[in-house]
Amino acid sequence: MAELWFRPSKLQFLSVHVRGGTDWVAFELADADNTFGSGEITSTQLDREVAPVVARLANKLRGEQLSSDDDVLRLTGLSPSDLEANRLLATAVSGLRCAVADALAKRADLPLHAYIRQQHGHDGDAATRVRLYANINRSMLPDDRGPVDRSPESFTKMAERAMNEGFTTAKCAPFDECRAPHEHQGLPACAEAGLERIQAAKDAVGPDRTLYVDCHSRFDLNSAFALGDELKAIGVGWYEEPVSPLDDTAAMRQIHEKSPLPNAGAEMGYGVSVFKRLLDEDVLDIVMPDVKFCGGPVEAYRIGMEVEPDRPDSVSMHCPSGPLSLLASAHATAAFGNVLPLEHAVYEAEWRKEVMEPFEKIETGEFVIPDGPGLGGRVDPVMAEMRGRRWEE
Repeated sequence: MAELWFRPSKLQFLSVHVRGGTDWVAFELADADNTFGSGEITSTQLDREVAPVVARLANKLRGEQLSSDDDVLRLTGLSPSDLEANRLLATAVSGLRCAVADALAKRADLPLHAYIRQQHGHDGDAATRVRLYANINRSMLPDDRGPVDRSPESFTKMAERAMNEGFTTAKCAPFDECRAPHEHQGLPACAEAGLERIQAAKDAVGPDRTLYVDCHSRFDLNSAFALGDELKAIGVGWYEEPVSPLDDTAAMRQIHEKSPLPNAGAEMGYGVSVFKRLLDEDVLDIVMPDVKFCGGPVEAYRIGMEVEPDRPDSVSMHCPSGPLSLLASAHATAAFGNVLPLEHAVYEAEWRKEVMEPFEKIETGEFVIPDGPGLGGRVDPVMAEMRGRRWEE
């Protein structure tokens, strides 16, 4: 594997408009032979565009001989601590590391999951089907005409659809009305509407299947204690980010100590050390690395291999974004043999599968990794032209 290398010289961005304020943004980093690697940098959770940062950092890679995705850090002069502290930079670097790993796997003529395993001396073959859970929330966010139905009945409808299509686990983010801090002690009144949505979704999912709840850090220490008991009574499977475990670690540790449910989170974290520390210091039960922020699919694999042997079922990949990041996440998940399901944002766009070349393939709640070297797929440039734009830097 050591003799493989990739020397990038060209950079192309592809953006596809999805709905409302959401665009899926990806890029391809190519060499003179048109071997290319792809990464996704969709930035719905950031307040600035990532593409200019990618372009600036990619200029430091042009003409350089890259033999590992770690070369992105070496050549840009960035350290893991720099990226832990700056999420915009972490997103750009994660995308570049994904693209370099994709290109090198193509050079090796191996699927990305097989390339990662060989690179790290991991014996055996990875599975090519990855179990998913259905995040129903993004299908109910505002579309191009404005707000859509967020009633309990709508949560029921989306959860039923997911179960009917073979998913065994769903996730919702129902607390639209809540913003921390909360004035009064105990469960805030603003949470009642969210609890009604959760109950509706849980009734649709049923007692033998699982519903996760994402709180999007809309609570504080006191309200989170009260909310945990309510979620337990409904039968929720995990309690995700009542507060941010990265930005309010001390509060999340106290919530974890008293929580009646498993706690999950840290979707914006970068690097192995962050996720290991959150588990070792009893801040979370389950960490949720996202390939767009954590360092890309190779770093996600390292996170899984670092923490799963000592803490089984402690990693569930986070991925509420476009089909390119789901593809990269599936490779990482398969590479370290993850047990907990990978997130998939269902029904956000009915034409979603057509964004990829070849089409994204999901069967009975499982992602089917395509054949072929590297990621095995790319954003279709024609689809980008039809539903968004392409540009070069």
